[in-house]
Amino acid sequence: MNISGVTEGLKKSIIEELEKIYDLEIPQHMLWTEELIEILASISGAINREIAVYIDRKGRVTDVSVGDFKTVELNQVIGRRSSQRLSGTRCIHTHPNGSGILSSVDISSLKLLKLDMIAAIGVEEQKATQIFVAVPSPVKVGDFDIFGPYRKDKKDFGALLEYIREADEFLKEQIVSNGDKDEKAVLVGLKTPDVREVNGISEADISLAELDELAKTAGAKVIAKVMQKRPGRDSTYLIGRGKLEELKLMVQSHEADLVIFDEELTPSQLRNIEDVLSARVLDRTGLILDIFAQHAKSSEGKIQVELAQLEYILPRLQGKGGSLSRLGGGIGTRGPGETKLETDRRHIRRKISALKEQLKDIKKQRELLRVERKRNRVPVVSLVGYTNAGKSSLLNTLCGTDVYAENKLFATLDTTTRQLILDDNKTVLLTDTVGFIRRLPHNLLDAFKSTLEEAVHSDALIIVADASDPHVEDHVRIVDSILDELGAGQKPAVIALNKIDKVTGEIPRLSDSRKVLEISAKTGEGLDKLKESLKEMLFKSLLQVTLRIPFSEGWVLPWLYQNGKVLSVSYDEDSSVVAVEIEGELVHRVSEFIHSK
Repeated sequence: MNISGVTEGLKKSIIEELEKIYDLEIPQHMLWTEELIEILASISGAINREIAVYIDRKGRVTDVSVGDFKTVELNQVIGRRSSQRLSGTRCIHTHPNGSGILSSVDISSLKLLKLDMIAAIGVEEQKATQIFVAVPSPVKVGDFDIFGPYRKDKKDFGALLEYIREADEFLKEQIVSNGDKDEKAVLVGLKTPDVREVNGISEADISLAELDELAKTAGAKVIAKVMQKRPGRDSTYLIGRGKLEELKLMVQSHEADLVIFDEELTPSQLRNIEDVLSARVLDRTGLILDIFAQHAKSSEGKIQVELAQLEYILPRLQGKGGSLSRLGGGIGTRGPGETKLETDRRHIRRKISALKEQLKDIKKQRELLRVERKRNRVPVVSLVGYTNAGKSSLLNTLCGTDVYAENKLFATLDTTTRQLILDDNKTVLLTDTVGFIRRLPHNLLDAFKSTLEEAVHSDALIIVADASDPHVEDHVRIVDSILDELGAGQKPAVIALNKIDKVTGEIPRLSDSRKVLEISAKTGEGLDKLKESLKEMLFKSLLQVTLRIPFSEGWVLPWLYQNGKVLSVSYDEDSSVVAVEIEGELVHRVSEFIHSK
């Protein structure tokens, strides 16, 4: 039989003594024997490490595990019956140089592994001092009761065994639904000397706060946050092995379902961290991909998300083997990741190629639409900005539509275009786009290029920023950097400081050369000024002229349709009278036909 856990450095004689524990049998009317307790106390005291023994209901030892002096590696129970019942396994472990009082880690193991009971033996000078026992509650799901202290030579276990039986029957009768249960998450950030500060606050702290919002958007319940300061990133464990061991205890004591790192982990880091934590691990990119998978509604959005997820998964197939081999649900496993885990690299590459071809077709369709809009001389304005800045709400208020808008990160993934009529019957098309965020994953940018191209090909931009956010100026900086990366950084733009109705005190002043307007999509304040600004940007160079074109100049009218907006056409005896709206710089081409301005 194998000895689990940390066995490095143990003498061969100790390993042999531990292996002998497998030969012990515990009578079914007992939870332990004096012999078992004495052996565990003797070995545990000698090596100054915790030892755990797992025993089934027939009294057979199923596993022996060794930890360090702080904690034992509590293995996953094998052969669990039903997720709604106790596992049928009891755990007895030692606390060397300490009391038998059960720790929070012990209690979390009782709950997570659905143990019949967990017992802790206080050990001093290789002898057992006291034993405490925790058993699940027979009246409340998730609760527990602690009994003790007991002596090593206890013989009567009738009351404890009856308590366990009642708890098992109680759990069997419960209808447990995990579908709506929020997953409990621990968030981990990293602060290195090269991290910049924003308004006197480290960008690492700001990013971790964003990760908190992202986790909540994904459906997680954040139960703890950890910020590790290091001179640099650890290539193996990111935050270092020592901190990871502390994190392991936190995960166990808080009964966390997953750990989310505010970094993009390499495949090897992901594997190494999961091996230490024995918990599901997700990085910032994986979390954002999961949110995208939840919110994508259109076929195009779903294709883009699937492409981004597959490109993210591909290099991690080997690195994350254990996690990718299991199905199941939860944050980080939605979308195609759930159905493609069992595929090999070649199949995934084929799928990626197919998705890219589909996106090419969609791109061609978008280009045809743009040509049609250009022919009709209808300007296009894109709403861009940080996620949750209120872009969709602004679109709804300006255009009188009911596009989906929610106070969540990445509520909008699918591009929506609506008609906005300005004064003087001038019309523009207003396009809502996916929000940006700090360290937006590159594979997401690549996958959403066909959507984000709407911003690249638009005539002007409205950069929507949340005036109530203390880091609003930094958000505008991040949006500008992403626009530059997309090739849309030089577009005519106006900054709309949204949500001024939520600002208490002074509205922030941005140090920006572009026009900054204070608005509220909720109350409508400032929207008239925004419309005026759009007119100035889009129509200030347009001239309305009337041309008298002789029939002999047949090229003029088709040229006007192609390069301007023909408002009306009438005819007299020898010419066409055309009212047209045209860019001032093009008027010279037809100046000889001008009848009046």
